[in-house]
Amino acid sequence: QQAQCDAVLAFGGGSSIDAAKVIALAAANDCQAEDCIGLKQCKLPALPLFAVPTTAGTGSEATMIAVISDNETHEKGGVIDPALIPRATALDPVIMKGLPAHITAATGMDALTHAIEAYIGVWEMPETRYYSMSAIKLIFDNLPEAYVNGDNLEAREAMALASHYGGLAITSALVGYVHAVSHNLGAKYGVPHGLANAMVLPHVLDLMKDTAAKKMADIALHVGLGEASEGHAALADKLIAEVRTLNEAIGIPATTDVIREEDVKDLVDAALKEGSSYPTPRYLERSECEALVRGLMTA
Repeated sequence: QQAQCDAVLAFGGGSSIDAAKVIALAAANDCQAEDCIGLKQCKLPALPLFAVPTTAGTGSEATMIAVISDNETHEKGGVIDPALIPRATALDPVIMKGLPAHITAATGMDALTHAIEAYIGVWEMPETRYYSMSAIKLIFDNLPEAYVNGDNLEAREAMALASHYGGLAITSALVGYVHAVSHNLGAKYGVPHGLANAMVLPHVLDLMKDTAAKKMADIALHVGLGEASEGHAALADKLIAEVRTLNEAIGIPATTDVIREEDVKDLVDAALKEGSSYPTPRYLERSECEALVRGLMTA
């Protein structure tokens, strides 16, 4: 406002792009960031926004959502407004060449989580299928290479496109319990969002495999994990195993030592509350969600 800017350029990872989105919306409405939390809470559209992502994962450059963290309450709030979708995005793999391997891994799994959760959710539609399946195939084919050889521009470009597709997928069909749990791990302990998603994803898929077996089988077949004759249940199990294998290959830990026993109840409460607002294949029982959280704890 002081500089009388008429547009905002977002350059960086998901957090930077989310910050730029909220700045563009708050500046146009002369309000504070927290006033924007919720669905279309502001009367005026955001300033024109343009994005140059420097990581391949969040897909924030393609979504109408920005996430704000409150460091005092340890909660995350979502700003949801179609005006937050950037008017144009530049995907440049050269910018991503210097990305450290552990960030490449975490952000790549963030994109995979977006694509899978959007597809297996009940709001899935034809455009979701296209973006999700395209992203999933690109990630399984290219994330291991991008992780071990960050200078491979072909792999970097594929991951940048996959991230963008993942963002488009969740714009059409939203997310699920992976995000419900990971948002709260991030808010409570500062666990990076992509890392949290990566750890939680196989647990949620295991809980959803009976309800979403056919869609999970579709994914497994799409990435060449088996034959249709094996049946939905077997293929769903193969997908879960492949996600765990990918996590291990790119250095994602299966558990974390940050979760405190005294926090489990609050984490479960928050995850169940958030998850109930998502179009998931089914809703979790409290005992299931608690077992999930405990399954993430280092013994």
